[in-house]
Amino acid sequence: MRDFKTYLDLVAVALENNSKRFEELDSAAGDGDLGITAGKIAGGIRAGSKSMTGDLKADLMGIGREISKSAPSTFGTLFATGFIRASTVVAAENDALTNLRKAIQAAFDGVSARGKAQLGERTLLDALHPALQALNEAKDLSSALPLAATAARAGAKSTAEMMPRHGRAGWIGERAKGLEDAGANVIAVVFEALD
Repeated sequence: MRDFKTYLDLVAVALENNSKRFEELDSAAGDGDLGITAGKIAGGIRAGSKSMTGDLKADLMGIGREISKSAPSTFGTLFATGFIRASTVVAAENDALTNLRKAIQAAFDGVSARGKAQLGERTLLDALHPALQALNEAKDLSSALPLAATAARAGAKSTAEMMPRHGRAGWIGERAKGLEDAGANVIAVVFEALD
């Protein structure tokens, strides 16, 4: 089993390696800067992981703060919110899968509240929620991660049929249909990196 820092490194690399794809998706139905933001989030993750103490609560909070500083855009703030909210629910006495379930649920709730978004509105939540469902149904962490990655990717693909309600995609309405949401793709890539 990999340690937390290794998972963080895998996520940072995946965000950087997919930045061009995020840029293309975001240019079609957004403002085109999500690729840059993904790189900045990766930088925040790396900065936060350098000062980890082994206290999961403190480490998640620290990473969230670093992401917030590195990527002060709307998406960066939402991504940081996920880490910060996750830090409030994890506990040392929990096993890794329990902590992951609690962390993703808290991230989902925090992003939904902060972004004033709901499921079905063509946002990152539409990839995060199916991943969370997969985690909740899994028996152990080794099976949970591939299931969550598959579910997140399916969720991202489903956004192509949704009417956008937020950001620039919300302004262009019907013209965004047929295109996958860029933010949901970021979430899918993150879970695929963990698999």
